[in-house]
Amino acid sequence: MSLQLDTADIDWVRLVWTDLNGVARGISLPKAEYEHATDEGVGFANGVAELTLEPGLLDDPKYGPESGDMMAIPDTDSLKPVSWEENTAMVFSDLTRVDGSQLDLCSRGVLKNVIAELEAEGYTPLAGIETEFSLMVETEDGLEPFNTRCSYDMDAVDQARSQFEDWREAMAAAGYEVTGAHQESQPGQYEVNIKYDDPLTAADGVMFFRHMLKAVSRRHGLKATMMPRPYSGEDANGMHFHLSLWDSTVEENQFAAAENNLDFPAGQHPAEGAGISDDARYFIGGLLDHMKALTAICAPTVNSYKRLIPGIWAPSSIAWGPDNRSTVLRIPPELGSASRIEHRVPDTSINPYLAMAATLAAGLDGIKNETDPGEPTTKNAYNEDYETLPRTLWGALQHLEQDEVLRDALGDDLVTEFIKIKRDEFDRYQNHVTSWERDEYLDEF
Repeated sequence: MSLQLDTADIDWVRLVWTDLNGVARGISLPKAEYEHATDEGVGFANGVAELTLEPGLLDDPKYGPESGDMMAIPDTDSLKPVSWEENTAMVFSDLTRVDGSQLDLCSRGVLKNVIAELEAEGYTPLAGIETEFSLMVETEDGLEPFNTRCSYDMDAVDQARSQFEDWREAMAAAGYEVTGAHQESQPGQYEVNIKYDDPLTAADGVMFFRHMLKAVSRRHGLKATMMPRPYSGEDANGMHFHLSLWDSTVEENQFAAAENNLDFPAGQHPAEGAGISDDARYFIGGLLDHMKALTAICAPTVNSYKRLIPGIWAPSSIAWGPDNRSTVLRIPPELGSASRIEHRVPDTSINPYLAMAATLAAGLDGIKNETDPGEPTTKNAYNEDYETLPRTLWGALQHLEQDEVLRDALGDDLVTEFIKIKRDEFDRYQNHVTSWERDEYLDEF
């Protein structure tokens, strides 16, 4: 349920839009100015939609200084209270041209387009999100993990109890339900799960959570990051998507099947009379078919590829399997109305709108073409002979550049500019010599 501004004690509204990198940008407006913006929008130079993470502007952007404005149009249904700031709310916005047509670089608009295409085919998508992140504390030696605990350690929950409560309260005030929070596998690493919803609301929730997490953690004297791999140890932050398609009334899960047709290593629930449908298999087939190109959007930073390696429970083999965490796609053992596909490639640096749009578009392509996913694996896919994900951002971008289905779904211009921004990032990385390289080579050659 959205916030009703006329009955709420709100003085300021943060009008937010998301750039291609997934960075929240926008402006804070007095209440009266926001009310005007709901009719007219707020203008920005359209070139800022292509900012790099440096930050800076591309040498050859689509929108240069001569290109005029874009408009950020608030989606009033997404107005949320910002509980950690007094009398403040936040609203998510869509980007348009001055004439009102959708801006081709609006990632939120692209996700809306893909959802509309699914609905035209008779499907209603739902998505649940697992968000992992690293919590750090400043010491004399620099930033270090918040604790020394590991997987599901309850002492780690006690250590972060006040933070947990503040995170939950902030999300609840904004209308998002946190379904669980726990210590992840590495020191200082936590996971917060957000209840499933429609994909647009889920993606808005990721952006809200990212913004909230940083702000609230600072108030506790801590730093939170969703960098995919902030340390050289095994700490790696994923953002898994749990996806299902329902009928138009959202009463029947189209991924569910009455026959038991999968072999789960530790059993399934219900134990008998449940499996996955042909639609689910075709959806899996589409994801696998486009997985190398999807990786560029779901693992969109240089650092992302230090997560996608065997041995740290992150995906690297392009395979699928029942309750199998060594694959890019896992089928959880809860079936029937809970039947879903877990997409394990996305990490916490994603633009959630683009990653969700690309994933759903790839799955829909599989359904339309009845793409056979092949047989699932019940073995350790790291040790099997499967194709692997690209090992670098540059390699993934080459696959995205050639993927006509994703280009069509996301828009040719958006994909082109996304690739420009990410190749600029990779080039800047290549121009930086790390301490590891000096330690490895300086005295040897």
